[in-house]
Amino acid sequence: MAFVGNLLGGYQAKQIGKYNESILQQQAAINTRNAEIKKTTFEQVTLPQLKKDQERNRSNQFVNLLSSGVDVSRIGDTPYLVMLEQSVEDAFSISVESYNSQTAYENELNTSLILQAQGRGKAFEGEVAFRTGIAKAGADIYMNKDKYESLLG
Repeated sequence: MAFVGNLLGGYQAKQIGKYNESILQQQAAINTRNAEIKKTTFEQVTLPQLKKDQERNRSNQFVNLLSSGVDVSRIGDTPYLVMLEQSVEDAFSISVESYNSQTAYENELNTSLILQAQGRGKAFEGEVAFRTGIAKAGADIYMNKDKYESLLG
């Protein structure tokens, strides 16, 4: 009566596959949610704070230049060029931070997609094992039909 073990083993494999799929789907949902949280935090907290810090630094730089007695309004002179260079560096810094945030967000989403695919793979694996168990049980019954007469009527 090995067919009973084959049936139960196949059923067990199917259930484990479904369970593993559900765990991986939950992990994918958590990763997606974390990605959204990180993106929102960057957009609503980190980026405004960075801009505010840069504005404060520009203001301090401007005051320091004025305090030194130089004319900062003359385009092409050193104080103006220093302020222009600082503005370019600030814009570049924001671009880099935005790029890093977007890249991290996309990486989290990619990880979620991979986990979902792994979950589907686990479910398929369980289904294949289940069908294999059924086939083994059927083969065992057929091969031992004389022994299992009462089961076949």
